[in-house]
Amino acid sequence: MSRFGGRVREYPSVSIDRFDRDNLRARAYFLSHCHKDHMKGLRAPALKRRLEGSLKVKLYCSPVTKELLLTSWKYKFWENHIVALEVETPTQISLEDETSGEKEDIEVTLLPAGHCPGSVMFLFEGANGTVLYTGDFRLAKGEAARMELLHSGTRVKDIQSVYLDTTFCDPKFYHIPSRINLARQCHFALPNHSTLEECLSGILELVRSWTSLTRYHVVWLNCKAAYGYEYLFVNLSEELGIKVHVNKLDMFRNMPEILYHVTTDRHTQIHACRHPRDDDCFRGNRLPCGMTCQNGNPLHIISIKPSTMWFGERIKKTNVIVRTGESTYRACFSFHSSYSELKDFLSYIRPVNVYPNVLPVGGGEDKVMEILKPLCRSYRRNMEPRYKPLGTLKRVHKRDLSDTGKGSVGASVP
Repeated sequence: MSRFGGRVREYPSVSIDRFDRDNLRARAYFLSHCHKDHMKGLRAPALKRRLEGSLKVKLYCSPVTKELLLTSWKYKFWENHIVALEVETPTQISLEDETSGEKEDIEVTLLPAGHCPGSVMFLFEGANGTVLYTGDFRLAKGEAARMELLHSGTRVKDIQSVYLDTTFCDPKFYHIPSRINLARQCHFALPNHSTLEECLSGILELVRSWTSLTRYHVVWLNCKAAYGYEYLFVNLSEELGIKVHVNKLDMFRNMPEILYHVTTDRHTQIHACRHPRDDDCFRGNRLPCGMTCQNGNPLHIISIKPSTMWFGERIKKTNVIVRTGESTYRACFSFHSSYSELKDFLSYIRPVNVYPNVLPVGGGEDKVMEILKPLCRSYRRNMEPRYKPLGTLKRVHKRDLSDTGKGSVGASVP
């Protein structure tokens, strides 16, 4: 859960992923993705009034995030104030104070975050230095090295500060099985799934083995977040030829790479439908969409719950898929970078400063900073030994030993 307040120290006139309180006075807004903990105040009356009285305030996001946001009537009032920026395309933005007319120019680049459809990181460059805000992100080890726009020529850009997703900045989340790596995609375009990675491979084999028994053997994917599991839906559909049932298709209308793999037809064997009391539905051997049988034959349902926190709390190392009940399973699946991925990312970027956007469960800011600070340049400079003179060196007069025929000896230090 993000605790980021919306402002970066270097460019306080913009607000990112927070739209209430002091952020109401921002000159521009940025939204990294459509998850609720990054949208606080986005549809509040106070912000709506601000927009009604302004011709210049804009919300900047990726094209996919714009599509997702405007599928909800709650955010329709933003329609004339949203600017979709192309991913991996540096864009000049002029930030103007509408009262004083004062302007500040910055360059903004959206970088793929690999968290959910449309999710991006924001790279800000201007008079106060280069700043990276990651939002929520999941990048594999070595991924930053392949991001051309984090570099100037062959060297990493001189980044002043990174505002970092530290959800799993805890050694107990050292390794999290990877999903299919989509971080290099400019938006939610899906790569060739010729090789399956650890996590998806485990889920795929469980779903395949269950649904192949009979047409009445059905899988319910117990996915809590509104967006993010599309990676999983598309993969299962492509590999098994079975579309995934969801409640509605509105948000995917302009995303054919996802739309083709989901359906509102309940007579499919893979479901990701939701209900306010979906766990109770399942306990009654009923899918959240209400299905209990097909053609008079009762359904045989198993539940797979993708999660990360549960696996991190295990004392002993477990498999990627764990059976937790007669017909329930947990699958290790993460939207966020693991502990080792975070350290790899920061070690490569080597910013001057880092600021955590999230506190891991049970962890405090001091503990997180103890992990992150050694990976920053400011820490290394501060830790350089500072030598102090032990005292004034005494000068020793040369002794003329010519009388002895032995020559002279230079000054020595006692």
